[in-house]
Formats: sequence, C-alpha cells, structure tokens
Amino acid sequence: MTAPTLTVFLEGLERAAHEASIAEENYRREASERFRVLERERAFGFRRFNLMGAVLAALGGSKDEDEALAGGSAAFLREMSWSGTTDSQKETLEHFQPVIRAGWALMQVEPGAPEEAAGSAAVLQALTDFENWFASSRTGPFLAELDREIVELPLVEVC
Repeated sequence: MTAPTLTVFLEGLERAAHEASIAEENYRREASERFRVLERERAFGFRRFNLMGAVLAALGGSKDEDEALAGGSAAFLREMSWSGTTDSQKETLEHFQPVIRAGWALMQVEPGAPEEAAGSAAVLQALTDFENWFASSRTGPFLAELDREIVELPLVEVC
C-alpha cells in the first residue's frame, strides 16, 4: 500500500468509528427517553391503583350512594393531600364524582354476576374521562399532582 492508499484506508476507519459513536449516542438518548416514559407509566399506574384503592375502600360501609359519595370524596381529598377549599380543588372533586358513583354502582353488583365486567369497565371509563378532562383543562396529567417532593430533614441527635 502506498501512503495515499493508507491515508484513504485510515480515513475510512476513522469515519466508521465516528459513525459508530454517533449511533451509540443516538441509541443512549432514545433509550433514556424510553426509560423516562416507562418510569412515568409505572409511577402513574401505582398512583392510580393506590388512589382508587383508597377511594373504593371508603365506599365499603356506605348505606347509600350519597354516603358513598361523601366517603369517596373525603378519601379522594385525603389521598391528594387537599383541603377541598379552593375553587380548583372543588371543581376537580366535582369532576371526579362520576368515578365515585361508578365505583359505588360496581360495589352493588354480586361478585361473578354478568354485570361485573360492565361495572368494572364503567369505573375505568369514568376514571379515563376524568383524567382526560383534567389533562385538557389543567397544566398536565392528573396523576402528576401526586408528585411529592421529599424534604430531607437534618439528622438531629438528642442527648
């Protein structure tokens, strides 16, 4: 090989190395974004599960729909760490009430009854409608409201 041939050969290797580096960085960026998406889906899934678990548990001892609505509303506010005194919180709770009503209706169905699947679907649809309303009328997804910043407190020794 002559010097110009070696130069062309080495330039080809260098170009391939740079292209591989670019491909690696692109993949890392894409993978990082995918991890963020999956992390948010997981977090929202557990938040949804915990919220609905608390709300549905609050309906358990209710004797009628009005009592269930009051108990479910209180559980919702408690889970959100809200007082329910601001207009925004009141409006949000009002839009969440169909979810509570659907949950109450589902609790009236005998386990294993043919209506059970339709009742579960109704609760899920009401929850989806609520989340869609919130996302379109507020600054982002409802479940992001449950983001809690953990405040680190200094460790204090007591003598």
